[in-house]
Amino acid sequence: MTIKTISRFFGKSVLCIIFMSSTSAVRATLPIELEVAIDSGSSLTAPQEWTGILGKMGLARVRLRGIRASDEPVITPLQVGTSTHFQVLAILSSRDELILPEHRFRTQDRRKLQTYFEQLPAEALHRDSPRGRFDLTEKQVRYLFTELSQPVSFSTKDETGSTVLRRLEETLSVPIVRSPQSTILLTEPWANELRGVSTGTALAIGLRQQGLVLRPEQQRGETLRLTVEIYDRERDAWPVGWKPERSVRLVAPQMFKQITLEARDITFSEVLSQLQPRLKVPVLLDHWILTQRKIAPEQVPIKMARRKTYLKGALDRLASQARLATELRVDEQGEPFIWITQFGKDSPQATK
Repeated sequence: MTIKTISRFFGKSVLCIIFMSSTSAVRATLPIELEVAIDSGSSLTAPQEWTGILGKMGLARVRLRGIRASDEPVITPLQVGTSTHFQVLAILSSRDELILPEHRFRTQDRRKLQTYFEQLPAEALHRDSPRGRFDLTEKQVRYLFTELSQPVSFSTKDETGSTVLRRLEETLSVPIVRSPQSTILLTEPWANELRGVSTGTALAIGLRQQGLVLRPEQQRGETLRLTVEIYDRERDAWPVGWKPERSVRLVAPQMFKQITLEARDITFSEVLSQLQPRLKVPVLLDHWILTQRKIAPEQVPIKMARRKTYLKGALDRLASQARLATELRVDEQGEPFIWITQFGKDSPQATK
Protein backbone atom coordinates (compact mmCIF):
# COMPACT_ATOMS: atom_id res chain seq x y z
CA MET A 1 0.00 0.00 0.00
CA THR A 2 1.00 3.63 -0.47
CA ILE A 3 0.61 5.78 2.64
CA LYS A 4 -0.57 9.26 1.76
CA THR A 5 -1.01 10.86 5.17
CA ILE A 6 -0.40 9.80 8.73
CA SER A 7 -1.18 11.93 11.77
CA ARG A 8 -1.89 11.07 15.41
CA PHE A 9 -3.09 13.28 18.23
CA PHE A 10 -2.88 11.24 21.39
CA GLY A 11 -4.52 13.88 23.56
CA LYS A 12 -7.76 13.76 21.61
CA SER A 13 -7.48 10.13 20.49
CA VAL A 14 -7.68 11.20 16.84
CA LEU A 15 -5.98 9.13 14.18
CA CYS A 16 -6.00 9.86 10.48
CA ILE A 17 -4.45 7.43 8.01
CA ILE A 18 -5.15 7.42 4.29
CA PHE A 19 -3.72 4.77 2.00
CA MET A 20 -4.38 3.44 -1.47
CA SER A 21 -4.18 -0.16 -2.70
CA SER A 22 -0.94 -0.98 -4.46
CA THR A 23 -1.18 -1.54 -8.22
CA SER A 24 0.78 -4.74 -7.75
CA ALA A 25 -1.77 -6.21 -5.36
CA VAL A 26 -2.95 -9.70 -6.10
CA ARG A 27 -6.61 -8.75 -6.03
CA ALA A 28 -8.11 -6.21 -8.39
CA THR A 29 -9.03 -2.96 -6.65
CA LEU A 30 -12.63 -3.00 -5.43
CA PRO A 31 -14.68 0.18 -6.05
CA ILE A 32 -14.92 0.82 -2.32
CA GLU A 33 -13.68 3.84 -0.37
CA LEU A 34 -13.67 2.95 3.31
CA GLU A 35 -13.64 5.42 6.16
CA VAL A 36 -13.15 4.01 9.66
CA ALA A 37 -14.24 6.08 12.66
CA ILE A 38 -12.22 5.02 15.72
CA ASP A 39 -13.98 4.86 19.06
CA SER A 40 -12.02 6.56 21.84
CA GLY A 41 -12.24 3.37 23.91
CA SER A 42 -10.40 1.19 21.36
CA SER A 43 -6.93 -0.03 22.23
CA LEU A 44 -3.85 1.84 21.00
CA THR A 45 -2.73 -1.13 18.91
CA ALA A 46 -6.09 -1.77 17.23
CA PRO A 47 -5.83 0.97 14.54
CA GLN A 48 -2.40 -0.24 13.44
CA GLU A 49 -3.55 -3.87 13.34
CA TRP A 50 -6.67 -3.02 11.35
CA THR A 51 -4.61 -0.85 9.00
CA GLY A 52 -2.54 -3.90 8.08
CA ILE A 53 -5.65 -6.05 7.57
CA LEU A 54 -7.57 -3.50 5.47
CA GLY A 55 -4.52 -2.79 3.36
CA LYS A 56 -4.74 -6.34 1.98
CA MET A 57 -8.45 -6.21 1.08
CA GLY A 58 -8.03 -4.65 -2.35
CA LEU A 59 -10.02 -1.53 -1.46
CA ALA A 60 -9.66 1.58 -3.58
CA ARG A 61 -9.09 3.83 -0.56
CA VAL A 62 -9.04 3.58 3.23
CA ARG A 63 -9.11 6.43 5.76
CA LEU A 64 -9.00 6.15 9.55
CA ARG A 65 -10.09 9.04 11.77
CA GLY A 66 -11.52 9.84 15.17
CA ILE A 67 -15.17 9.16 15.81
CA ARG A 68 -17.87 11.84 15.75
CA ALA A 69 -21.13 11.87 17.68
CA SER A 70 -23.22 11.42 14.51
CA ASP A 71 -21.21 8.53 13.06
CA GLU A 72 -23.08 5.33 12.16
CA PRO A 73 -22.12 2.51 9.76
CA VAL A 74 -23.48 3.34 6.30
CA ILE A 75 -22.95 2.55 2.61
CA THR A 76 -23.34 5.39 0.09
CA PRO A 77 -23.30 4.66 -3.67
CA LEU A 78 -21.40 7.25 -5.70
CA GLN A 79 -21.60 7.50 -9.49
CA VAL A 80 -18.16 8.02 -11.05
CA GLY A 81 -18.47 8.36 -14.80
CA THR A 82 -20.20 5.22 -16.05
CA SER A 83 -19.34 3.14 -12.96
CA THR A 84 -20.56 3.08 -9.38
CA HIS A 85 -18.26 3.43 -6.39
CA PHE A 86 -19.23 2.94 -2.78
CA GLN A 87 -18.30 5.14 0.16
CA VAL A 88 -18.46 3.06 3.32
CA LEU A 89 -18.32 4.35 6.87
CA ALA A 90 -17.32 1.76 9.50
CA ILE A 91 -16.80 2.04 13.27
CA LEU A 92 -13.80 0.62 15.10
CA SER A 93 -15.48 -0.10 18.45
CA SER A 94 -14.17 -0.02 21.99
CA ARG A 95 -14.01 -3.83 21.71
CA ASP A 96 -11.66 -3.48 18.71
CA GLU A 97 -14.35 -4.82 16.35
CA LEU A 98 -14.92 -3.35 12.89
CA ILE A 99 -18.63 -2.54 12.66
CA LEU A 100 -20.09 -2.31 9.15
CA PRO A 101 -23.77 -2.06 8.12
CA GLU A 102 -25.51 -5.16 9.55
CA HIS A 103 -22.15 -6.84 10.20
CA ARG A 104 -19.28 -6.76 12.68
CA PHE A 105 -15.85 -8.36 12.35
CA ARG A 106 -12.94 -9.19 14.62
CA THR A 107 -9.33 -9.29 13.50
CA GLN A 108 -9.49 -13.08 13.10
CA ASP A 109 -12.44 -12.76 10.67
CA ARG A 110 -10.26 -11.75 7.72
CA ARG A 111 -11.74 -14.20 5.21
CA LYS A 112 -15.29 -13.25 6.14
CA LEU A 113 -14.39 -9.58 5.82
CA GLN A 114 -12.80 -10.12 2.41
CA THR A 115 -15.97 -11.92 1.22
CA TYR A 116 -18.09 -9.07 2.60
CA PHE A 117 -16.17 -6.45 0.62
CA GLU A 118 -16.18 -8.55 -2.56
CA GLN A 119 -19.94 -9.01 -2.40
CA LEU A 120 -20.72 -5.48 -1.25
CA PRO A 121 -21.07 -3.83 -4.72
CA ALA A 122 -23.63 -6.38 -5.94
CA GLU A 123 -25.44 -6.42 -2.60
CA ALA A 124 -25.64 -2.62 -2.42
CA LEU A 125 -26.88 -2.25 -6.00
CA HIS A 126 -29.47 -4.98 -5.42
CA ARG A 127 -30.73 -3.30 -2.26
CA ASP A 128 -30.86 0.21 -3.72
CA SER A 129 -32.54 -0.70 -7.02
CA PRO A 130 -36.36 -0.47 -6.89
CA ARG A 131 -37.75 -3.99 -6.86
CA GLY A 132 -41.10 -5.30 -7.97
CA ARG A 133 -42.58 -8.73 -8.61
CA PHE A 134 -40.17 -11.66 -8.18
CA ASP A 135 -37.80 -9.18 -6.45
CA LEU A 136 -36.61 -8.04 -9.89
CA THR A 137 -36.09 -4.54 -11.24
CA GLU A 138 -38.53 -3.10 -13.76
CA LYS A 139 -35.87 -3.45 -16.47
CA GLN A 140 -35.37 -7.14 -15.66
CA VAL A 141 -39.11 -7.86 -15.73
CA ARG A 142 -39.47 -6.14 -19.12
CA TYR A 143 -36.53 -8.11 -20.49
CA LEU A 144 -37.92 -11.38 -19.16
CA PHE A 145 -41.40 -10.60 -20.50
CA THR A 146 -39.92 -10.00 -23.96
CA GLU A 147 -37.95 -13.25 -23.83
CA LEU A 148 -41.00 -15.26 -22.79
CA SER A 149 -43.20 -13.66 -25.48
CA GLN A 150 -41.73 -15.91 -28.17
CA PRO A 151 -44.41 -18.31 -29.47
CA VAL A 152 -43.90 -22.06 -29.14
CA SER A 153 -43.11 -23.32 -32.64
CA PHE A 154 -43.72 -27.06 -32.13
CA SER A 155 -46.40 -29.41 -30.86
CA THR A 156 -46.33 -29.99 -27.10
CA LYS A 157 -49.22 -32.46 -26.73
CA ASP A 158 -48.00 -35.82 -25.38
CA GLU A 159 -44.38 -34.55 -25.25
CA THR A 160 -42.60 -34.96 -21.91
CA GLY A 161 -41.89 -31.88 -19.87
CA SER A 162 -38.13 -32.46 -20.13
CA THR A 163 -38.37 -32.59 -23.94
CA VAL A 164 -40.37 -29.36 -24.15
CA LEU A 165 -38.02 -27.59 -21.75
CA ARG A 166 -34.97 -28.67 -23.70
CA ARG A 167 -36.40 -27.34 -26.97
CA LEU A 168 -37.58 -24.05 -25.47
CA GLU A 169 -34.21 -23.47 -23.78
CA GLU A 170 -32.66 -23.22 -27.25
CA THR A 171 -34.76 -20.11 -27.97
CA LEU A 172 -34.09 -18.32 -24.66
CA SER A 173 -31.10 -16.30 -23.50
CA VAL A 174 -32.16 -16.77 -19.87
CA PRO A 175 -31.05 -20.14 -18.45
CA ILE A 176 -33.61 -22.58 -17.06
CA VAL A 177 -32.49 -24.35 -13.88
CA ARG A 178 -34.30 -27.48 -12.68
CA SER A 179 -34.60 -28.20 -8.98
CA PRO A 180 -33.63 -31.77 -8.02
CA GLN A 181 -37.23 -32.54 -6.97
CA SER A 182 -38.64 -31.57 -10.39
CA THR A 183 -36.62 -34.06 -12.45
CA ILE A 184 -38.91 -37.08 -12.00
CA LEU A 185 -42.09 -35.07 -12.64
CA LEU A 186 -40.70 -33.72 -15.92
CA THR A 187 -40.85 -37.20 -17.43
CA GLU A 188 -44.67 -37.00 -17.66
CA PRO A 189 -46.30 -36.00 -20.99
CA TRP A 190 -48.10 -32.69 -21.41
CA ALA A 191 -51.83 -32.92 -22.17
CA ASN A 192 -52.42 -29.45 -23.67
CA GLU A 193 -51.48 -28.48 -27.21
CA LEU A 194 -49.52 -25.24 -26.73
CA ARG A 195 -48.15 -24.62 -30.21
CA GLY A 196 -48.51 -20.90 -30.96
CA VAL A 197 -48.91 -19.92 -27.29
CA SER A 198 -46.15 -17.69 -25.94
CA THR A 199 -43.29 -19.44 -24.13
CA GLY A 200 -44.01 -18.00 -20.68
CA THR A 201 -47.66 -19.00 -20.61
CA ALA A 202 -46.93 -22.37 -22.23
CA LEU A 203 -44.32 -23.20 -19.60
CA ALA A 204 -46.60 -22.09 -16.77
CA ILE A 205 -49.44 -24.31 -18.08
CA GLY A 206 -47.34 -27.35 -18.90
CA LEU A 207 -45.34 -27.30 -15.67
CA ARG A 208 -48.48 -26.71 -13.60
CA GLN A 209 -49.93 -29.99 -14.88
CA GLN A 210 -46.98 -31.72 -13.20
CA GLY A 211 -47.23 -29.78 -9.94
CA LEU A 212 -44.35 -27.50 -10.92
CA VAL A 213 -43.90 -23.78 -11.47
CA LEU A 214 -41.51 -21.46 -13.29
CA ARG A 215 -39.97 -18.92 -10.94
CA PRO A 216 -37.77 -16.04 -12.12
CA GLU A 217 -34.99 -15.15 -9.71
CA GLN A 218 -31.61 -13.55 -9.43
CA GLN A 219 -29.36 -14.67 -6.63
CA ARG A 220 -26.94 -12.10 -5.22
CA GLY A 221 -24.01 -11.70 -7.58
CA GLU A 222 -25.48 -14.11 -10.15
CA THR A 223 -27.29 -13.70 -13.45
CA LEU A 224 -31.05 -13.74 -13.99
CA ARG A 225 -32.47 -17.25 -14.36
CA LEU A 226 -35.70 -19.25 -14.49
CA THR A 227 -36.06 -22.00 -11.91
CA VAL A 228 -38.37 -24.99 -12.29
CA GLU A 229 -39.47 -26.05 -8.82
CA ILE A 230 -42.28 -27.76 -6.88
CA TYR A 231 -45.45 -25.66 -6.52
CA ASP A 232 -45.66 -23.73 -3.27
CA ARG A 233 -48.69 -21.52 -2.68
CA GLU A 234 -46.59 -19.08 -0.63
CA ARG A 235 -44.04 -18.45 -3.40
CA ASP A 236 -44.80 -16.27 -6.41
CA ALA A 237 -44.33 -17.88 -9.82
CA TRP A 238 -44.77 -16.98 -13.47
CA PRO A 239 -48.54 -16.93 -14.05
CA VAL A 240 -50.77 -18.83 -16.43
CA GLY A 241 -51.49 -15.85 -18.66
CA TRP A 242 -52.57 -12.34 -17.75
CA LYS A 243 -55.73 -10.32 -17.34
CA PRO A 244 -56.50 -8.47 -20.60
CA GLU A 245 -56.05 -4.71 -20.45
CA ARG A 246 -59.14 -4.30 -22.63
CA SER A 247 -62.61 -5.71 -21.99
CA VAL A 248 -63.38 -9.31 -22.93
CA ARG A 249 -65.89 -8.04 -25.48
CA LEU A 250 -63.10 -6.21 -27.33
CA VAL A 251 -60.48 -8.93 -26.99
CA ALA A 252 -62.74 -11.78 -28.12
CA PRO A 253 -65.93 -10.35 -29.70
CA GLN A 254 -66.93 -13.78 -31.02
CA MET A 255 -67.66 -14.81 -27.43
CA PHE A 256 -70.69 -12.50 -27.47
CA LYS A 257 -72.29 -13.80 -30.63
CA GLN A 258 -75.66 -15.45 -30.14
CA ILE A 259 -76.01 -19.15 -30.87
CA THR A 260 -78.78 -21.70 -30.53
CA LEU A 261 -77.48 -24.53 -28.39
CA GLU A 262 -78.81 -27.84 -27.14
CA ALA A 263 -76.77 -30.47 -25.30
CA ARG A 264 -77.71 -34.02 -24.36
CA ASP A 265 -75.97 -37.39 -24.28
CA ILE A 266 -72.62 -35.65 -24.50
CA THR A 267 -69.63 -35.12 -22.21
CA PHE A 268 -67.96 -31.87 -21.32
CA SER A 269 -64.87 -32.78 -23.37
CA GLU A 270 -67.05 -33.44 -26.42
CA VAL A 271 -68.84 -30.11 -25.97
CA LEU A 272 -65.51 -28.26 -25.89
CA SER A 273 -64.38 -30.05 -29.03
CA GLN A 274 -67.56 -29.06 -30.87
CA LEU A 275 -67.49 -25.43 -29.66
CA GLN A 276 -63.77 -24.93 -30.44
CA PRO A 277 -64.32 -23.70 -34.06
CA ARG A 278 -66.76 -21.05 -32.83
CA LEU A 279 -64.55 -19.93 -29.93
CA LYS A 280 -61.65 -19.21 -32.32
CA VAL A 281 -59.12 -19.13 -29.46
CA PRO A 282 -57.19 -21.94 -27.71
CA VAL A 283 -59.16 -23.68 -24.94
CA LEU A 284 -56.71 -24.88 -22.28
CA LEU A 285 -57.59 -27.08 -19.32
CA ASP A 286 -56.01 -26.82 -15.89
CA HIS A 287 -55.07 -30.50 -15.70
CA TRP A 288 -53.43 -30.07 -12.29
CA ILE A 289 -56.71 -28.89 -10.76
CA LEU A 290 -58.59 -31.64 -12.60
CA THR A 291 -56.34 -34.21 -10.95
CA GLN A 292 -56.52 -32.57 -7.52
CA ARG A 293 -60.34 -32.31 -7.62
CA LYS A 294 -60.76 -35.69 -9.37
CA ILE A 295 -62.69 -34.19 -12.29
CA ALA A 296 -62.65 -36.15 -15.56
CA PRO A 297 -64.11 -33.91 -18.34
CA GLU A 298 -64.42 -36.89 -20.69
CA GLN A 299 -66.75 -38.56 -18.17
CA VAL A 300 -68.86 -35.60 -17.03
CA PRO A 301 -72.31 -35.67 -18.75
CA ILE A 302 -73.63 -32.31 -19.94
CA LYS A 303 -77.23 -31.28 -20.46
CA MET A 304 -78.74 -28.06 -21.77
CA ALA A 305 -82.24 -27.51 -23.11
CA ARG A 306 -82.44 -25.93 -26.54
CA ARG A 307 -81.99 -22.20 -26.14
CA LYS A 308 -80.62 -19.07 -27.76
CA THR A 309 -77.70 -17.65 -25.82
CA TYR A 310 -74.35 -15.90 -26.02
CA LEU A 311 -71.40 -18.20 -26.63
CA LYS A 312 -69.63 -17.02 -23.48
CA GLY A 313 -72.69 -17.57 -21.29
CA ALA A 314 -73.23 -21.03 -22.75
CA LEU A 315 -69.60 -22.02 -22.11
CA ASP A 316 -69.81 -20.80 -18.51
CA ARG A 317 -72.99 -22.79 -17.82
CA LEU A 318 -71.61 -25.94 -19.41
CA ALA A 319 -68.35 -25.67 -17.42
CA SER A 320 -70.26 -25.23 -14.17
CA GLN A 321 -71.85 -28.66 -14.68
CA ALA A 322 -68.32 -30.08 -14.52
CA ARG A 323 -67.61 -28.01 -11.37
CA LEU A 324 -65.31 -25.79 -13.42
CA ALA A 325 -65.15 -22.13 -14.45
CA THR A 326 -63.79 -20.27 -17.46
CA GLU A 327 -61.74 -17.11 -17.79
CA LEU A 328 -60.43 -15.31 -20.85
CA ARG A 329 -56.73 -14.51 -20.45
CA VAL A 330 -53.95 -13.30 -22.73
CA ASP A 331 -50.42 -14.63 -23.09
CA GLU A 332 -47.24 -12.54 -23.29
CA GLN A 333 -47.96 -11.81 -26.96
CA GLY A 334 -51.34 -10.39 -26.01
CA GLU A 335 -53.09 -13.30 -27.70
CA PRO A 336 -56.27 -14.53 -25.93
CA PHE A 337 -57.03 -18.03 -24.73
CA ILE A 338 -59.72 -19.59 -22.53
CA TRP A 339 -58.47 -21.03 -19.24
CA ILE A 340 -60.71 -23.66 -17.66
CA THR A 341 -60.08 -24.35 -13.98
CA GLN A 342 -61.72 -24.47 -10.56
CA PHE A 343 -60.93 -21.19 -8.87
CA GLY A 344 -59.64 -21.17 -5.30
CA LYS A 345 -56.47 -20.56 -3.29
CA ASP A 346 -54.48 -22.81 -5.61
CA SER A 347 -56.02 -21.37 -8.78
CA PRO A 348 -56.42 -17.58 -8.48
CA GLN A 349 -58.00 -15.28 -11.02
CA ALA A 350 -55.71 -13.70 -13.62
CA THR A 351 -53.69 -10.65 -12.58
CA LYS A 352 -52.29 -7.78 -14.59
